[in-house]
Amino acid sequence: MERLYSLQGFRGVAVMGVVLFHMAAVEHKYSGGDIFLPPFLDFFQLGVDLFFIISGFVMVIVSRGRFQKIAESKRFLFNRVSRIYPTYWLYYFLTLAVVLVQPAMVNSSHGSSNLLLSFLLLPNDSVLLVMVAWSLLFELWFYLVFTGLMCFRERWLPALIAGWALILVVFNSAQNWQDYNAALKIILHPYALEFIIGVALALLFYGGYGVHIPTVAVCVALAGALLPGIGLIAYYRLFDDQGLLRMFSVGVVFGTLIFGLALLERRRHIRVPRLLIAVGDMSYTLYLSHLLVLGVVGRCWQMMGNSPDSLLDNALFAALTMSAVLCYGWVGYRWFEKPVLDRANDFSRRRFHLDGISGRA
Repeated sequence: MERLYSLQGFRGVAVMGVVLFHMAAVEHKYSGGDIFLPPFLDFFQLGVDLFFIISGFVMVIVSRGRFQKIAESKRFLFNRVSRIYPTYWLYYFLTLAVVLVQPAMVNSSHGSSNLLLSFLLLPNDSVLLVMVAWSLLFELWFYLVFTGLMCFRERWLPALIAGWALILVVFNSAQNWQDYNAALKIILHPYALEFIIGVALALLFYGGYGVHIPTVAVCVALAGALLPGIGLIAYYRLFDDQGLLRMFSVGVVFGTLIFGLALLERRRHIRVPRLLIAVGDMSYTLYLSHLLVLGVVGRCWQMMGNSPDSLLDNALFAALTMSAVLCYGWVGYRWFEKPVLDRANDFSRRRFHLDGISGRA
């Protein structure tokens, strides 16, 4: 299976964007009035959208040649579920421990959580205990749908995802997904269009069409996505909306960046910095843990006494916070997430390989 380091690099960019977005909120909460981090950090909440597009791209990579094989479908779903739940449960229980000791420190302004549904990552109308885990509900839905698509012929995949996209566009043009229950809000939300765009771009990438695109054209497309593309998304604050315009605009712009850099990497025109790849490797741990780390640092900053008449302490807070988030992310990834994933992958190879043999026999 081909590994595209540019995808890992984009994961690093996505998670750092989310961290910066939440750092700005923490500074507002604990600073005492003065603000160092700039308002444009609101843009970086789109790191979650970037994750969705990457996820669609990756699903094509990990499923190629595995369609219409029961054992492979089982293995695919097991790998996706084992990727999400064990690490998530660690931060679920850490957050629960904080709630039991100091309830005001967790989601105090968002209401109470349904602990069982939060544990199982099932749709509900309450905020999840680990607040950022809302995006995992969408990921699980995408994985479930894609597992179903693997029951069909692989060459039908473009038509199947086009049909899925058409249903979402027609529905969201006529109805409001917010008018439905918690489960249907996940199923009908146009976020799936970003996942579908990622799938479509990966099919284009691996379908042989990408090799015919001149490198100059790739560079021009990247420049267009970076300058007018991202600029227009920021200027019109499309991240404040959750409709079709946001999904298509962000999907096309971010998708162009992912597709273009993946092509340049394959042609060996670029090399992704190792530090960015490392951040991408630990992006899931960073994503789940950063609110806890931010909360701890913010409380300590408040207790030590911030200085509203100077931005120096705000700058120090930002530097210490980012350092703390990255240091913990590395520790959490190396000592928990990676060992758990390695064991799950070993089990998956043994268990579903045997199923495949018995099925063929």
